Amino acid sequence: MIDLKVSKRLGEFSLSSELHDAGFLCLTGRNGAGKSTLLNIIAGLLAPDEGYVKINSHDVTNVPIEKRDMVLITPDSCIPHLEVSKHLEWGAKIRGLPVDPRFVQRVRDDLQIKFDGKVKKLSLGMRERVALATALISKPSAILIDEGFANIDDPDNFISAYRNLSSSTDVIFTSQRSEDKKFAEHHYVMVDGVARKEF
Repeated sequence: MIDLKVSKRLGEFSLSSELHDAGFLCLTGRNGAGKSTLLNIIAGLLAPDEGYVKINSHDVTNVPIEKRDMVLITPDSCIPHLEVSKHLEWGAKIRGLPVDPRFVQRVRDDLQIKFDGKVKKLSLGMRERVALATALISKPSAILIDEGFANIDDPDNFISAYRNLSSSTDVIFTSQRSEDKKFAEHHYVMVDGVARKEF
């Protein structure tokens, strides 16, 4: 459950938003509407001027980013020098979690990660697949995806598969494509720093 009510002013831009939901959430809006700012506040990269952020009833508003039990994914979220197989297990290992080879293989199969080699040699879309898969395998309480599906080939099938794989984890993903709301359990529209719940 992601539960927040925050406000933040950055220059001329002002954000004031609430979100109270669990599951697979979609946040849509135009570029500059405040989607990234909101995710950065949830992740702990930005401190709100006022308000709170709670994950599963635990107040993380003032908790350091590395202790929030969540992962933020952007199109640049990867470790270029790692081999794909090592990258997929990296997140779980730094969290001190055992790696289940069967789950790793299921993630690879369902997300169509049929390639290996160093991540830096992959296309942007393939790197995004690896980063998103790594987040799933690390099993955090929440995964925040900031335009992380933007360069995926066949995004409809990929997002559907990702939702199925993340059934025990809360996910918020942002998109400029309003049609991506069809994949979500809950949809919020961000306009001028305000997130309005649509369903």
